[in-house]
Amino acid sequence: MKLHRAAYAVALLTLLLHLIFNHRYGYYRDEFYFIDCAKHLAWGYVDQPPLAPLVTWLTAPFGYALWAIRLLPAIMAAVTVLFCCAIARQLGGGVFSQVTAGIAAALAPGYLALGWGLSTEFLSPAAWTALIYCTILLVQKEDKRLYVPIALIVAAGMYAKYSIAACAIALAFGLLVTGRRNLLQSWWLPAGVAIVAILLLPNALWQLQHGMPMLGVIHGDQLNRHQLANGAVFESAHWAANAVYFIATQFIYQHPVLSILWVWGLIALVTKPFRDTFLFLPVAYALLVILIVATVGRGYYLEGFYPCLFAAGAVAMERALARKAAWLRPGIVALEIAVAAILVPFVLPLLSLPAYKKLEMSIGMSRPAPDGTRHLANPLFADQVGWEPMVKMVAGVYHALPPARRKATAIFADRYADAGAIDFYGPKYGLPPVISPNNTYYLWGPRDYSGDSVIAVGATDYPLLLRAFRGVHQVAVYRDDDRWVLEGPLPIYLCTQPHAPLAKLWPMFKYYGL
Repeated sequence: MKLHRAAYAVALLTLLLHLIFNHRYGYYRDEFYFIDCAKHLAWGYVDQPPLAPLVTWLTAPFGYALWAIRLLPAIMAAVTVLFCCAIARQLGGGVFSQVTAGIAAALAPGYLALGWGLSTEFLSPAAWTALIYCTILLVQKEDKRLYVPIALIVAAGMYAKYSIAACAIALAFGLLVTGRRNLLQSWWLPAGVAIVAILLLPNALWQLQHGMPMLGVIHGDQLNRHQLANGAVFESAHWAANAVYFIATQFIYQHPVLSILWVWGLIALVTKPFRDTFLFLPVAYALLVILIVATVGRGYYLEGFYPCLFAAGAVAMERALARKAAWLRPGIVALEIAVAAILVPFVLPLLSLPAYKKLEMSIGMSRPAPDGTRHLANPLFADQVGWEPMVKMVAGVYHALPPARRKATAIFADRYADAGAIDFYGPKYGLPPVISPNNTYYLWGPRDYSGDSVIAVGATDYPLLLRAFRGVHQVAVYRDDDRWVLEGPLPIYLCTQPHAPLAKLWPMFKYYGL
């Protein structure tokens, strides 16, 4: 991958940007969950492949420090930039198109958001972009041995997020319908498929042995789509409404102004001179859009495809400027950075939290509640604060119990986010390991608790608590203005007199989903 040194500079600056700022606030919900999963390493989990927990497990010697957990996502953000620049080069672009495309892949809100924290999507942009790059090489060189690195990329990507399989299928479909059937008629292709199947076999067996729980998670996710407390809506459980939100978020996540670049790229790929060689790319993109809309998918599911569209748009722009206005290139790059930078503080924690809250207030993004308090409006940042005070309140309820009863009391969190936070901060406050019916926590069971005394955190399972226990008493409520946009008051209950042993009641609480 021979690139201009300016492309490597953009990638390096991307890495430094994330490393300097990505750990300024705190852990977010999925990272707590990954830490617990890392303490139970397996070939699979109810709601995810095993790579994110494995990455987290590697940070155990550092005490699961936030900077360590977020190191690899930062590196992958830089890798995404490099492959984006490489695609621009393969499309015939020079230094201007490589830099322009790389900046877009570095600073578009969607890539900043996926690069600052560890999630199941942390590998997707880099893996998708690398897959598309290798497919472009396959078309240009007709070297069918490229199916081997393609297979390795797909397998690695699926160990983080299964969705890269859809990208691979869409690219194959694009090749098929655009006259590239000869590239699919090689024994290297089934060899590549076999490589993927063999590498994924342990994870596939885990899913099969546990009844394919991932399907339950997908179904639960589709049914539970809610607007934020500030009224913002990015997704819906209803197909038509979700399709509208999905289309809108493609412009929001790629930046409303920078989206001009990917739209230009999409148009360029269906017109000459790109059409004859690269038409398979817009065909694959169209198929992915149809699949995601049809399955009520989330807006960020397609993030991995846009670096190649940014690259195509940058090359098309470079060619347009070469004719009459090449002198505009430095100004365009400067303008791109300036425009992109406007949204960076809303995705990456450049500012201290107090300074950021003042920024929200200054632009009217955060408004006073009826009681005069100010709420943090940004859900990305709201999810990184308030966890430890919640655990401290749970600990207060726990330690208020008589010692004899306390030893037999289970701490039950209805959703994985609260469970992970309690397990992470709980030892500091003398709390025992948590139990939860959500996702992989459900498989770990109720431990040896009888259910005679349970501290239940969260209101989601409240109707089930009433069915399972004769005594359900609210003993505290945790409130945090900075978490308001995501969650309202969090009730804490003391449950006694179970109708049956907790192990017998456990299946009724089972919930697979977000």
